[in-house]
Amino acid sequence: MKVRVKDFPVRYKDTRYEKGDELNIAQDAFNDELFVCLDKQKDEKTTDNTESETEDEE
Repeated sequence: MKVRVKDFPVRYKDTRYEKGDELNIAQDAFNDELFVCLDKQKDEKTTDNTESETEDEE
Protein backbone atom coordinates (compact mmCIF):
# COMPACT_ATOMS: atom_id res chain seq x y z
CA MET A 1 0.00 0.00 0.00
CA LYS A 2 1.54 3.30 -1.07
CA VAL A 3 1.36 6.11 1.51
CA ARG A 4 2.75 9.57 2.28
CA VAL A 5 3.92 10.58 5.77
CA LYS A 6 1.71 13.31 7.28
CA ASP A 7 3.14 15.70 9.89
CA PHE A 8 5.42 13.69 12.17
CA PRO A 9 8.55 11.66 11.38
CA VAL A 10 7.78 7.94 11.33
CA ARG A 11 10.00 4.90 11.80
CA TYR A 12 9.00 1.89 9.72
CA LYS A 13 11.16 -1.24 9.39
CA ASP A 14 14.22 0.44 10.93
CA THR A 15 14.05 3.42 8.53
CA ARG A 16 13.05 6.95 9.49
CA TYR A 17 10.70 8.79 7.12
CA GLU A 18 10.13 12.56 7.29
CA LYS A 19 7.00 14.58 6.50
CA GLY A 20 6.08 14.23 2.81
CA ASP A 21 8.11 11.06 2.20
CA GLU A 22 6.37 8.32 0.21
CA LEU A 23 6.74 4.63 1.00
CA ASN A 24 5.06 1.26 0.64
CA ILE A 25 3.76 -0.32 3.84
CA ALA A 26 1.76 -3.39 4.80
CA GLN A 27 -1.96 -2.62 4.95
CA ASP A 28 -2.17 -3.68 8.60
CA ALA A 29 0.50 -1.07 9.49
CA PHE A 30 -1.61 1.79 8.06
CA ASN A 31 -2.66 4.50 10.53
CA ASP A 32 -4.65 7.45 9.16
CA GLU A 33 -3.18 9.74 11.84
CA LEU A 34 0.33 9.13 10.48
CA PHE A 35 -0.16 8.49 6.75
CA VAL A 36 -2.12 9.68 3.73
CA CYS A 37 -3.14 6.76 1.53
CA LEU A 38 -2.11 7.21 -2.12
CA ASP A 39 -3.99 4.07 -3.27
CA LYS A 40 -7.47 5.58 -2.78
CA GLN A 41 -8.55 5.11 -6.40
CA LYS A 42 -8.03 1.34 -6.16
CA ASP A 43 -9.87 1.20 -2.81
CA GLU A 44 -12.86 3.15 -4.17
CA LYS A 45 -13.20 0.81 -7.16
CA THR A 46 -13.22 -2.19 -4.84
CA THR A 47 -15.85 -0.54 -2.63
CA ASP A 48 -18.04 0.25 -5.66
CA ASN A 49 -17.91 -3.36 -6.82
CA THR A 50 -18.85 -4.63 -3.37
CA GLU A 51 -21.84 -2.27 -3.19
CA SER A 52 -23.05 -3.39 -6.62
CA GLU A 53 -22.93 -7.05 -5.60
CA THR A 54 -24.84 -6.27 -2.40
CA GLU A 55 -27.58 -4.49 -4.36
CA ASP A 56 -27.93 -7.50 -6.69
CA GLU A 57 -28.43 -9.86 -3.74
CA GLU A 58 -31.41 -7.87 -2.46
